[in-house]
Amino acid sequence: MTKPIKIMIIIFVLLGGLAIAFFLWFTKSVGEVDVPLTQNDYVINFEELNEKVYVKAKAWGLAGNNEEIILSVSPISDEHKAYSKDECFIFYTSEVYYKKKDTNTLLIYVDYKSKIPPNLSTKIKIIQIQMKDNAEIQDYRMNYEKYGLSKISIYKDKDK
Repeated sequence: MTKPIKIMIIIFVLLGGLAIAFFLWFTKSVGEVDVPLTQNDYVINFEELNEKVYVKAKAWGLAGNNEEIILSVSPISDEHKAYSKDECFIFYTSEVYYKKKDTNTLLIYVDYKSKIPPNLSTKIKIIQIQMKDNAEIQDYRMNYEKYGLSKISIYKDKDK
């Protein structure tokens, strides 16, 4: 083997070793990033029916970009994904708005409707109202109190 080929092999081995060391250091440092789950819990009480709607609004992930608001008629576990999609409404958004109507109706204003849970058993009538477009979503975000609505959010709220 000639001298230039030996030098090239040594350079490739050194560069490969450096690349592997950098990769191992990088994955170790990223693996140690601890981004906690952000979570808010709400309870909407229907005294006349002796029933409640439990709500868990949460965000998780490295950038906090996984968002979920879960509505259930039974308490929701703190464990991630420990609820039944057959018994809960699930909205993949950061905020929804609601209003109790009469003694048995809950109006939920949402960006996109959730699938209706097939095994939901309650006397409470839950009606989803989908906002039409971004302008309407922004209007509700700014004026929900003026419309007599309450907000459910993944964000910490001074009103809560």
